[in-house]
Amino acid sequence: MIVNLFRHTQVFTIFTVMMVCAIVWMGISFHPIQSSTNTHTLFFDFAFGWLTSHLYLERISVGLIVFSQCISMNRIMAKQKIISINSSFPALFYLILISLSPEAIYLSPNLIAISFIQLAINKILSTYLQKEAYNLVFEGAFFLSLSALIYPPFFVFIPLCWIGMSIFSQIEWRHWVLSSLGVLCPWFLFYTTTTYLKINTGNYFNEFESIFVENIVTALNIGDLIVLLAFGILTLISVAELIISLRQKNIKARKSYVLLLWILLTGLVYFYLSPDAYHIKLLIFAMPLSAITTNYYYYNNKIKWLNAFTIVLIGILITNHLAF
Repeated sequence: MIVNLFRHTQVFTIFTVMMVCAIVWMGISFHPIQSSTNTHTLFFDFAFGWLTSHLYLERISVGLIVFSQCISMNRIMAKQKIISINSSFPALFYLILISLSPEAIYLSPNLIAISFIQLAINKILSTYLQKEAYNLVFEGAFFLSLSALIYPPFFVFIPLCWIGMSIFSQIEWRHWVLSSLGVLCPWFLFYTTTTYLKINTGNYFNEFESIFVENIVTALNIGDLIVLLAFGILTLISVAELIISLRQKNIKARKSYVLLLWILLTGLVYFYLSPDAYHIKLLIFAMPLSAITTNYYYYNNKIKWLNAFTIVLIGILITNHLAF
């Protein structure tokens, strides 16, 4: 039922993702008060802060950002041939995973920064078998650095540029130079722009110190615990299945999944360092886990089991949003 419907990309499945995204991120679970995060930056406040004073614009912006991320994840999986056919599984699981907690449904710096990490990962994956991947390497490093500029705890993801270069054998010295320049470029542009506009950035760089402060203590309700347990089981099953079947995949898919596993590992470092509540920390895991879960669902022939498990997961998610 659900599994067969989303196994292939159709107009109806994309429309369904869009409607669910609108209902959750622009409707019933939207939180206009940004009380769940401890990290705000000058860059975010300057570029996007004005949206928070216009409730309906903020709702629309949040919905469009999340929907664009769902479509972007779908395109990455298909365009980079991580899975053999164009499926709607990545968009579906990305939407489910990024919507785990109603406490994270609002416009936040890390939500915006995730879009740039997606762009960076797409650029890095595109370097496979490229003889002159100079532009792709530079752009990948640029987007990763820009995500850290928007949301400082994401600085832990910057090394993914060099990890990706190593995985895809882009180890020419020019690539190392260009990637380093790509990392420095957003900060240089930010510094020159704020200097020209005479904007005080003294407190901005002190915000990196907030990464190492004590984390916000978040009380988990029953709904949170059930959601974490259910999706934790799905994560363990999907990761185990991927690791077991990794050698059976073609070279491009195998290297791509290795990079995604590195995102998962660096995400754990970010989870430890970030001062934000756990609801906010979980957002970044939607990207690697949606790809890994897609692999499990796409190659699993036990359709009845997958349908039943999916219905249970969606039921738990809806209950957490409406009842707790």
